[in-house]
Amino acid sequence: MRALIVAYYFPPKGGAGTQRFAKFCKYLPTHGITPTVLTVAAEAKSEFAPHDDASLDIGQGTEVVRVAPPTHPPLALRLARKARFQVDDDEWAWAAGERAVAEAKARKCEVVVTTLSPYACYRIGERVQRELGIPWVVDLRDPWALDGWRVYTTPLQARADLNRMRRTLQRADFVIANVPAARDAFVQLGADPARTVVIPNGFDEEDFAAIARPPRTDPRFQLAHIGTFHGVDVPAGLTHSRFRRVRHREIAPLGRTGFYLLHAIAKWRTAVAHRGRGLAVHLYGQIDASHRALIDQLGIGDLVTLHGYVDHRTSVAASCAADALFVPLHGIPDGERALVVPGKLYEALASERPILAALPPGDGADLVERLQAGSVVAATDADALAKALGAMVQRHGTGESTAGVARSRLAPFTRTALTTQLAEVLRAAVERRRFVTIQDPWQRLGVHPIR
Repeated sequence: MRALIVAYYFPPKGGAGTQRFAKFCKYLPTHGITPTVLTVAAEAKSEFAPHDDASLDIGQGTEVVRVAPPTHPPLALRLARKARFQVDDDEWAWAAGERAVAEAKARKCEVVVTTLSPYACYRIGERVQRELGIPWVVDLRDPWALDGWRVYTTPLQARADLNRMRRTLQRADFVIANVPAARDAFVQLGADPARTVVIPNGFDEEDFAAIARPPRTDPRFQLAHIGTFHGVDVPAGLTHSRFRRVRHREIAPLGRTGFYLLHAIAKWRTAVAHRGRGLAVHLYGQIDASHRALIDQLGIGDLVTLHGYVDHRTSVAASCAADALFVPLHGIPDGERALVVPGKLYEALASERPILAALPPGDGADLVERLQAGSVVAATDADALAKALGAMVQRHGTGESTAGVARSRLAPFTRTALTTQLAEVLRAAVERRRFVTIQDPWQRLGVHPIR
């Protein structure tokens, strides 16, 4: 079977968005599925996907077709962008759509998969499905219009985007959600529950196979964060809709920054006074420059090191070398559950290091708590975070050994296990089945939602 995979984020681009289908393409051939990947030109720049020379191993047999963004998009697209009715990277989706049809036809592809974001990629899958009559599987790494990060200028534009999402969920032959809570939300929007499954991000066992913890040279407690930190110069609290700032869901975006962690470090240092030298915090990834000013303001520059973006191999090694890993997420209103899980959580768990999680109620917090893999505090509570951090540092200072969850317990979250599930969805789509039965990793581990 040959599958056309539309994945805008793909090596040599780095970042979390590239790993999902790069790893799927690595293991799909073992299931008799040959991927052809349609992606953006390698030289195209992206804020969320820096170039990574140590690209992921995508395996042999995967053909990659690259399409450059158009230099002169049609007038209709330019007008839509000016009116703010466009979707992310609409121009690239327009250019790639025709190429997708040609490639699928020439290579006799039996199924097309579009992984979103950018959300405009839905147009490509819809077009291939319509013109060639082959099944379409849509993979939603994030919950599109229901992602609180998406902001609209008017209610009309917000409604238009939600309608695009609803149409996609209803027209695709199968829908893949990243986490159970997102699947529930998609079904409420009209996705067929019999053809909507959960396949989360995970970790590749091979990435950890050759990594051993290096000899300790610094006796301090080593806390690491791997990933992007957005700017701390945004207001605290929830993002209520207002004039020219319309959202379908509210979030507290400061949770996706280092704001609460840095304040927790300062609170911890104040609490322990002269003994506040037993902590070293390492931040790996794209860190907004506003963090440096906050670090200086709080007087914790001697405790925090900003390493900048590192390739995936280095980030895995840094995870395994730490004493604990910090995993945050944005806050949400009381009574709700998060529709996303930080992609970094799975590799953090696989490092077998304790997790210091600043997470709202949701599938991510459930995992850490039910697996007893670390401490979970509210996403936007610096006091609780300082207390949990202090407890970890104190245990380290007394020589008490700490460990996270054993990697062997995370078998359902391995890339090989998840690729097996994806292969089953693709076979079901090609065979025109009306449903597919797949147990998501939370079900397989017996981690049921904490209500």
